[in-house]
Amino acid sequence: MIKPILAVIAAALLSVAASAQVGSWEKLEGQHSRIAERRAVAVTDSAAWEKVWKEHDASAPVPAVDFSKESVVAVFLGETQNGGVKIEIVVQNDMIDSNRLNVFYKEVRPASKPFAAAVMCRPFAMVKVRKAATVAFEANGTMSIPEKTKAPKNPRDDSKVRALLEALPSFDGR
Repeated sequence: MIKPILAVIAAALLSVAASAQVGSWEKLEGQHSRIAERRAVAVTDSAAWEKVWKEHDASAPVPAVDFSKESVVAVFLGETQNGGVKIEIVVQNDMIDSNRLNVFYKEVRPASKPFAAAVMCRPFAMVKVRKAATVAFEANGTMSIPEKTKAPKNPRDDSKVRALLEALPSFDGR
């Protein structure tokens, strides 16, 4: 008699734990997506979210998202030959357009080791973000500095910043 009761209690606890995990999340990431091609996508409604999720993992329940306030940005790297590859994502509000989010992401590979196992993986990362009219993605973005000058060591040093700005070409023909 006690064993069936314990089994019912254990099943109820597992059910609550599973629903809590799916219902409350900010970022999901891992090594094994079913999506085999490289892709970055902004998901803005529940139908699109269900489609992307089922393509990514048909066996797991779709994680909850409140699309009246939130969207999801998802990055899939496709197939890689090395385990441990991660995706680093930074989301920024656009400084000019308040209805735009800029999503910067890069592939982060583990330090190479002489005896690392080659494993077929499909890394992914999904992040809940605020709802925005436009979402722009940029992979592995870098910022360049004009060749004639060096970046100031102290960003608060006005003389070096002024020298950097003066080295840039003028737009008025000078």
